[in-house]
Amino acid sequence: MENRAERTSQCSGLIRWLFLLLGLLSFRPASAQTNVILVLPDADAFVSAAAPANNYGGGGGLSVSGSSAVNGLGEQGGLFDTLMRFSLSNAVVTFDNSLGAGNWSIAKARLLLHEVAAPNAPIFNRGVGSFQVLWLASDSWIEGAGIPRAPSSNGVKWNDLPSIVNSALDLSLGVFTNSGKNLPISLTLNLRDPFVADIRGGGEVSLHFTAASPGVGFTFNSRSVGSTSERPLLEITASAAPKPRIDSINLSGGSVSVSFTTMSNLTYRLQGSDTLTSSSAWTDLFVVPGQAAPGVQVFQDGITNRQRFYRLSVSP
Repeated sequence: MENRAERTSQCSGLIRWLFLLLGLLSFRPASAQTNVILVLPDADAFVSAAAPANNYGGGGGLSVSGSSAVNGLGEQGGLFDTLMRFSLSNAVVTFDNSLGAGNWSIAKARLLLHEVAAPNAPIFNRGVGSFQVLWLASDSWIEGAGIPRAPSSNGVKWNDLPSIVNSALDLSLGVFTNSGKNLPISLTLNLRDPFVADIRGGGEVSLHFTAASPGVGFTFNSRSVGSTSERPLLEITASAAPKPRIDSINLSGGSVSVSFTTMSNLTYRLQGSDTLTSSSAWTDLFVVPGQAAPGVQVFQDGITNRQRFYRLSVSP
């Protein structure tokens, strides 16, 4: 029967084996390769609660307004929401070509807008306040061609919002505050999983702007504004999928603890095998599906063999 000294020696040997194999089976990531794409909307429109049957999809401005905001004449104009849609097919092709087909993750997404502090059209309200940007599960809305001085009945209207907005599926990408000045404004969006999956899918991605405080009167240029440099953009940064790396491994209390750090929106598989040959059978021990935020993962493996080999893989 083994004595305590022999067991301690074997445990120490096991740790040495595990660390040796980590050096063979995992790799330190090189400097991340990234690419940034700017995407113009292919549709945008604002809708007004005060004129619920009117479409305003062809104007040069968009608006998000709370219930108490007023226009330049001091008149309350009521609630305004904005819808915006982007086609991501060309962006996905570009990322595939530059970073490897499917071999990339979304690192950052920003909306670049140009605020108009004192819009000329009296329909638009003014005021600094907070507003929310949401990812929409539905893309089934039509921009329309109505403008403030000549609204149309064709295209998205306030009355259509109940059939477009789905509180059970739509997700907040952040709450922001406008500046009340004629300045560019940048909104860094939260990388919620369905939003990221929508981008990676290469189809249409719709966003919904709505008031989060009653006094907000945020007006900004639409895709139809004359100045091309002041049109809205969705800026997407993608990074090449990193090589996997196991950070540490420890033996304590009758189990092995294996830790590794995950990056955004990638699937990680920690696998184990009792042999290390060309025909070794590797078994999934711990799978971490794609998540919006990076983090440290720890797997506790009960010791059932004196020798176990680990490897870590990553995929989009």
